[in-house]
Amino acid sequence: MSNKRIGCENFGKYYLEGKRYRSRREWRGVTDTLYDYSRWLYNWVNMFRIVLVKPRNIKAMFRYRWMANYLAVPMMIDRHTQGLRGEHLRICHAEQDIIVEDVAKLLDKLFRGDRRIGNDTEFSKKVVLVDENEMQSIMMGFPTVVPLSREIASTYIPVLLNQRAAIHYIDVAQEYGLAGDVCPMPEAEAGVSIDDDAPILGCCAVQCNTTCDGSLLSNGVISKRMEFEDGIPVFQLAAPLRHTNDDVQDYAAQEIRNAIAFIEEHTGEKWDWKYYFECAKRVNYATKCRLEWLEMSKSPLSAGLWFQPGALYGDQLHGNQRQTSGIRGDGPQDHEARREGI
Repeated sequence: MSNKRIGCENFGKYYLEGKRYRSRREWRGVTDTLYDYSRWLYNWVNMFRIVLVKPRNIKAMFRYRWMANYLAVPMMIDRHTQGLRGEHLRICHAEQDIIVEDVAKLLDKLFRGDRRIGNDTEFSKKVVLVDENEMQSIMMGFPTVVPLSREIASTYIPVLLNQRAAIHYIDVAQEYGLAGDVCPMPEAEAGVSIDDDAPILGCCAVQCNTTCDGSLLSNGVISKRMEFEDGIPVFQLAAPLRHTNDDVQDYAAQEIRNAIAFIEEHTGEKWDWKYYFECAKRVNYATKCRLEWLEMSKSPLSAGLWFQPGALYGDQLHGNQRQTSGIRGDGPQDHEARREGI
């Protein structure tokens, strides 16, 4: 009887030497290998069905530099499913399938309204551009308005698919004169705008000052191009950084009211409280499911920062050595686990 288990091979064996792509698919046993291959085919079909069957989207493939990165979507999913079997493999594919379909629909909508590609002016009139840091909850009161993010499509997703995807746009931004020591993500977003590589659509746009000074820098560059060259008015929502303080709550609420009024003015739509609370119920339910998942996934051995936000700093300040010991992996439970060979 062979002592070689399925999945015990080195993952490096699946890749061509010196290359970043596989020589063959991972063998997971007959059932799981066939299932995994069927999902691989499904994602290709989904991308073609939503994006690549439309002439305007084929045009976008050749117009926008960052679109080439999306050819690596199946490879990215393979990296997420490495070593998985049975239910874990199916759970991961279910999650990734939803993401692929959602991003494909985002691309299709962007190109539909893009003045260079689809130029659907009626659709574009209902689009509000929101940057990747802007809370989409502000759009939950507008059932007929379509919020879209250019940054997610052009910058966020491509760097997940290809680690070098943002380098060209960072170079463009620095050649333009922007500082080279800021966060590369907002700098790449500014580079996309400077390089004239962002879809142009929408009746207005809403930006947010979170999460860092780099975002403020890129928003200034992007907003001026949209306003002065593309004719798209921009509202910059200035969220207070100390947002939990009592003395900023009235100001923060008024900023949101101002943003809603701006959207109403440019879309001709009115805020719908009933629809907002319907959306809020779904968000609350999703949050409840998330917390239950975290509860099921926790370990008695050591608590990670992901499961206990602020534990490392907050517990140190309050002298809770049990939690910080768990995070470092040197608590009593961890020593016992090592002795047991866990």
